[in-house]
Amino acid sequence: MSILRAGLYERVSTEEQAMKGFSIDAQIDNLTEYCKKRGYKIVDHYTDEGISGAKPPLKRPALKRLIDDVKAGKIDIIIFTKLDRWFRSVQEYFKVQEILEKHRVEWKAIHEDYDTTTANGRMAITIFLAIAQNEREKTSERIKVVFDHKLKNKEACFGGPNAPFGYMKQNDSDGNVRLVKNP
Repeated sequence: MSILRAGLYERVSTEEQAMKGFSIDAQIDNLTEYCKKRGYKIVDHYTDEGISGAKPPLKRPALKRLIDDVKAGKIDIIIFTKLDRWFRSVQEYFKVQEILEKHRVEWKAIHEDYDTTTANGRMAITIFLAIAQNEREKTSERIKVVFDHKLKNKEACFGGPNAPFGYMKQNDSDGNVRLVKNP
């Protein structure tokens, strides 16, 4: 039996995920330990930091590189922590799955149990991905409503300490942070 060559995929899109234990470092540690215990040869870590799981594969630099390595025959199995780290779009998942099947590359989510060898297993994956996609889309809708409200009221709606170029943050008489043009 030959040693499996593993491509380890890590992704995080927000600070909230990092605070809840989905940080890149935590994923790398978990995936590395998983492969060591099973004697897998780690080909590389493919890390998309600050990238949405809904982005198409070719727009995620590390995932694109991983797919290229699959096509080049460098990888036998792709390992990631959870399905939503891999994809949060049903359509994009199936595009990549077709490539993996063509090159006989398997995948494994180490903190979840999926079975792609049965009809029920494949159906379950589709359902879980649909739920993850719905969750992502609902969150996006909620955030858009908040940002639209903030923009309408000229409130600051950009995270972090820095305002966009040409603007500065300023407190109004009620203590609300607003964006104003920087003279």
